[in-house]
Amino acid sequence: MSNKYVIGIVILGIMASCTPDPSQRMLENYNFSIDNNNEDRLLAGDTIDLKFSFQNYSVNVAGLDSVRVAFDAAGGGGNVSLQSAYINAGDTMQLEWQLGEESVKQVLRGSVYDLNGNYMAHVNKSAYGFRTDQWDAIDVDPDGGMKDMVSDPDHNLTLIISDHLYRQGENYFNWNKVESPVLNSVGVPRTVDIDNNGVIYVSTWKGEMLKSTDHAQSWTVCTKPYPDREYYFYNYVSNDNSLWAFVHDYPVKRSVDGGETWSEPGGNLSDHGLGDVFRLSNGKLLYHGSDCCSLYMSDDDGVSWTHIPTPGNSHKLFVTGNDEIIIVSAYSRIDIYLSTDYGASFEKVHGVSPQFGTSMHNTFNRYDDFWYVLIPGYGILKTYDLVNYERYWFNNDLLDLFIDHNGVLVAKDWDYKTVYYRNNTE
Repeated sequence: MSNKYVIGIVILGIMASCTPDPSQRMLENYNFSIDNNNEDRLLAGDTIDLKFSFQNYSVNVAGLDSVRVAFDAAGGGGNVSLQSAYINAGDTMQLEWQLGEESVKQVLRGSVYDLNGNYMAHVNKSAYGFRTDQWDAIDVDPDGGMKDMVSDPDHNLTLIISDHLYRQGENYFNWNKVESPVLNSVGVPRTVDIDNNGVIYVSTWKGEMLKSTDHAQSWTVCTKPYPDREYYFYNYVSNDNSLWAFVHDYPVKRSVDGGETWSEPGGNLSDHGLGDVFRLSNGKLLYHGSDCCSLYMSDDDGVSWTHIPTPGNSHKLFVTGNDEIIIVSAYSRIDIYLSTDYGASFEKVHGVSPQFGTSMHNTFNRYDDFWYVLIPGYGILKTYDLVNYERYWFNNDLLDLFIDHNGVLVAKDWDYKTVYYRNNTE
């Protein structure tokens, strides 16, 4: 296997008696190791080829020439081809470890005994076995610290932000760093977005924006929406492919040419921050700020805006391809309202009580015929028509939800250290 390295355990010495047993004399002279990448990521049921090695570094003291090793699938429910065997110093022995289905985190343990049956030490090998139709939690980089994701099913592409930009590899749980001198020159990536034409946009913590028109193969730097700032801004890509940007104490900016130039829409949008922007099929623009109840409509492409009254304490806007307007109201509970008459009236269609309240990012996610709706502090709802909802996964630690280009659900924990994968076949 590639990328192999030795993961070993050198046993610390213990106090020796006047006439010590050789197995207990200077255990620091022994090394037991498993030669393999310690964090393999495979599918549950896959098999890993391993080598176990025993080294005796004794020079001035009597040492053991051989030991017995007992192997056990200590976590995850897997199987090992070799349960127990003797090994001589300086030798290696081969075994196969089949990953189990009980948990995504898998542990193989090799326990070492001297020839009298006295326990000496153990060495562990860990791996991940990703399962079907189960939620698998990962808290290691890069995906454990994921901050944002976009997918492009037409080009089999999924990207995440986790201090760097990563491209999904052969499997949905493998991630490869996107190497680009242009990306590296403009600071640490903060967000990633994609428009309806497949153009990818990355914003950075230093207030820069980049774009790729060839599916993340190459990158160009856009014009900064706020040239005098060296810090990040809030950004949004609307369904008409226009770019929106906002920073407190600065005006809202919009670009209709892919970040080449920026202009200021009319009205008092900057008083409300930047939340969500959609263009309806009749050409009207809908804008919801980041603060409560700030839904506005423009009939003249953003020159002027009319406030649209919303039910409850609206914080989130979403518009379907059929011009159905959805408002999510957040106060002591979360209520979802639907309008089929361009915001003239709203009907409450569902409500839940979350554990905590916060801003909503990637709330409405669709794959095939179903919508998956993430409510922070509550979990995931599933719906066919955005009217009738069922609870899909109750987990009040969830903060955000994404779906990759193959339909794998990827949920983010509020701690920004854990993600949950679910590869559905149902």
